[in-house]
Amino acid sequence: MRLLAGGASVQGPAHQLDGSPNQDALCVSGLRGGWCIAVADGLGSRSRSHLGSLKAVQLFRQLARQQQDISHGSVTPALRDAWLSHFGEPFRLYETTCLWARVNDSGQGIAGQIGDGLLLVRSQGVFRVITGQRSGFGNQTRTLAQAATGADCSIDFDLRLPGDGVLMMTDGISDDLISEQLEPFFEAIYQRQLRASKRCMRQWLLRELHGWTTPRHGDDKTIAGIFRTD
Repeated sequence: MRLLAGGASVQGPAHQLDGSPNQDALCVSGLRGGWCIAVADGLGSRSRSHLGSLKAVQLFRQLARQQQDISHGSVTPALRDAWLSHFGEPFRLYETTCLWARVNDSGQGIAGQIGDGLLLVRSQGVFRVITGQRSGFGNQTRTLAQAATGADCSIDFDLRLPGDGVLMMTDGISDDLISEQLEPFFEAIYQRQLRASKRCMRQWLLRELHGWTTPRHGDDKTIAGIFRTD
């Protein structure tokens, strides 16, 4: 069995113009024959959210490496508690969303989502949109600091067939996709990953994100995926 992973993150045009940092963060890391990935999107209204999103993906990588047998339902509270412990009382300055996944060397995986973005899984040949319908106003999102046990989506899955995988992205990408596009979009990323090295995949993703087809969309954009190729 062969697993491939890749990802990329780019600063949005709006942040390029005003000199703000990329508030998204990305992790793509090998893990004892498997992979762990995470993307996070710091809240634009928080002055240090770019540091909060970066710490979120770093903490997930540490958690994935240290606790090989952790259940999908345990990740969110463990990640939230570690993040809050790191930032302490001024945590509101750093608030962020987070999507994460880990797949072991047998293709068994766990994934979850806290806040905005999009989480897609194809397991045993069946494509699923894991992200639920957004509730509340369009500019409101749950953050990692607000996550509670059982309140956010998380799943087990099995990458048993070629083409199975998990794909996640921040809302700088997901907000521009309609439901009919999601499975073709997933397949297009998989087909490119099938033919590319990790480095070439990252370069291709960077070009695609910099040339995003909705140029007036000023948000940062981050995407990551793990796919089984044979």
